[in-house]
Amino acid sequence: MIDLLIRLGVPDKPHGQELRLYLVAEGADGYQVVYSVSEVSPDVHDAIILVADSLDGEPIAANGPLQLVATGEKRPARWVRNLVAVRVLTAQ
Repeated sequence: MIDLLIRLGVPDKPHGQELRLYLVAEGADGYQVVYSVSEVSPDVHDAIILVADSLDGEPIAANGPLQLVATGEKRPARWVRNLVAVRVLTAQ
């Protein structure tokens, strides 16, 4: 995920005011989840947030062409099937 966010201008090593950034990931069904930029940055957080298009070398077509998954979570409540949008916003 961080590689995609860097292309949008999100710093890979956020600090200061940059820590106000967060992202909203949305699935085709309207399901939305929120991650802070700190949770996505390996410079700040140990978990890995991925945008996956395959599992064990096979397409994940059953869950749409893209799926957002995260390591280190006790349950997959913030995983997004059929990922269609990621918006980067700033907390006020």
